[in-house]
Amino acid sequence: KALKARKTAEAPKESKAADGLADIDFGNYHALVIGINNYKNLPKLTTAINDAKGVAKVLKDEYGFKVTTLIDPDRLDIIDAFDELKETLTDEDNLLIYYAGHGWLDEDADRGYWLPGDAQSNRRGRWVSNATITDTLRGLSAKHVLVLADSCYSGTLTRAADVGTRKRKGDYWKKMASKWARVAITSGGLEPVADKGGGENSPFAKAFIDTLKDNGSVMDGTTLFSKMRRPVMVAAEQTPQYSDVRNAGHDGGDFLFVRKK
Repeated sequence: KALKARKTAEAPKESKAADGLADIDFGNYHALVIGINNYKNLPKLTTAINDAKGVAKVLKDEYGFKVTTLIDPDRLDIIDAFDELKETLTDEDNLLIYYAGHGWLDEDADRGYWLPGDAQSNRRGRWVSNATITDTLRGLSAKHVLVLADSCYSGTLTRAADVGTRKRKGDYWKKMASKWARVAITSGGLEPVADKGGGENSPFAKAFIDTLKDNGSVMDGTTLFSKMRRPVMVAAEQTPQYSDVRNAGHDGGDFLFVRKK
């Protein structure tokens, strides 16, 4: 039993060596994690803060991310955090932005919004538009950026993801690591975030956290999405979506999650 357990624990290391990953510089990893339950003017949510804390923990403890967590931020808090990332990140950095909170899609304008803690209904002055998010992504020096939005971000989606089988050997990882990426995974719904169905977390957050915990070595955003999609669809009436972010500087790369040794 002890020998079997040891072999299981060492398996990820063996696959890393076999895939020639030791020579690849994946860069530094940063995350901005946002969770909003306590809205001043909108219905409160119950799991968004738990989602943010759970995501921050797995990213920090198991993947070595430097994490900034915003709990119940207002619009200025979010914009200031974006500006700080713009000032500090370089092309040796990877950035993950996770948002759990209310979202809104203006179907007439085909424009999605995140609704911060101080948002008011029918007044856009305190909303964060997907144009603001896209402008931020385009202005960042970070090579790889992945947005996970457990709300509506559908206005930015341009195509369905290619979730077919691809050989992910050393050359593939090296290629993905070198190309710029601006990609988004969304929970898929046009309604405010699904707040129940994942226990203490939303179905989207639970699927994300579980997938990260199950990964033993290196995983790209496409694989992450393919593993998350089905559990979310089973737990809630949502179909997650994955795409490059329109007009944000995407150049064919993908976000890579590298498990700590």
